[in-house]
Amino acid sequence: MIRFIPFENGILAGMTALDGEQEIGRCEFTLEGYNMTFVSVECSDDIITEGLARAAMNYAANRNAYIASIKKELSCNAFLRLGFSGEDVLTAEIPEALASGCTCSHSNQ
Repeated sequence: MIRFIPFENGILAGMTALDGEQEIGRCEFTLEGYNMTFVSVECSDDIITEGLARAAMNYAANRNAYIASIKKELSCNAFLRLGFSGEDVLTAEIPEALASGCTCSHSNQ
């Protein structure tokens, strides 16, 4: 079973994806007012990356964040499916991203 476990590391917060006890992905982000910014995303599986992003945005939303952003070079298809858009920095409204449909069928690849 895959679990998403939050952590805090000084000014950074993050989410770790675990399959049993094995770490299979991780992301880190900052929270500043109504904004969260992904600063790293490390995962080789696109669907797990989407789960990490959703879990991280939910964590941030529970701390009053409303807008999520990520630099284009850190982004991947998972973030595009969640509705992130923009040029150099992609953004999404967290409630809309979390309400987007599940993509577990791999139909969007």
